[in-house]
Amino acid sequence: MIKIKSLLIVALGAFGMFACSEDETNGARLNLDFNTVTTADNTSQRALTNGLEFTDGFITLSEVRFEAEADVDSLEIEFELEQQTVIDFATGSTNPDISGVSIPSGTYEEVEIEIELFDEGDEPGVVLNGTFTHDGVETPVRFEFNSGETFEVEMEGAVVLTDGTNALAQITLDPHVWFANVSAEQLAAADRNEAGVIVISESINSDIFEVAADGLDLATDVEFEM
Repeated sequence: MIKIKSLLIVALGAFGMFACSEDETNGARLNLDFNTVTTADNTSQRALTNGLEFTDGFITLSEVRFEAEADVDSLEIEFELEQQTVIDFATGSTNPDISGVSIPSGTYEEVEIEIELFDEGDEPGVVLNGTFTHDGVETPVRFEFNSGETFEVEMEGAVVLTDGTNALAQITLDPHVWFANVSAEQLAAADRNEAGVIVISESINSDIFEVAADGLDLATDVEFEM
């Protein structure tokens, strides 16, 4: 199993205006938000020019873990969810809903969020559908990935969570970063299946797949908004 740091962009924001319900005021609430990027932006100039866009699909997780260390009494908080969870790539919603967890209030000096891809079945844990546009012609694309990668992000620096506070942890999944080193020429020369779809998997168009898989190791900026 491979651990990959700095692949996710996590934004932690404390929003006191969104209070918890009355029976949850003796602590704070961490809300998880998966931001799935369907259109390439300035993260990679090459991703803007290779003609790829991803529109829908799913990302299946087998585990989500949240760890935090407080600066008082060496308090450590750990939340671990071991279940199959499917992220709808088009909307970022999860099934089942794992959007929130209650945590004690306090000042946390270190926060870590970790997610693990599901790889225990015959079907790929990641399936993304999109299009490749070249010379004005759109070709459907399907990306399949099946490996139990663990994506991990750590934040060091004080995070103050008071009673009744909602904290937002936004995890951005951007496949355009994974494909940043795949050129339009490679995609134009890729094999199509009988339906005219460019399938990119470990066994089909494997040369492009390897570049995209290596792209999972690309370090991106980790941004925190307080």
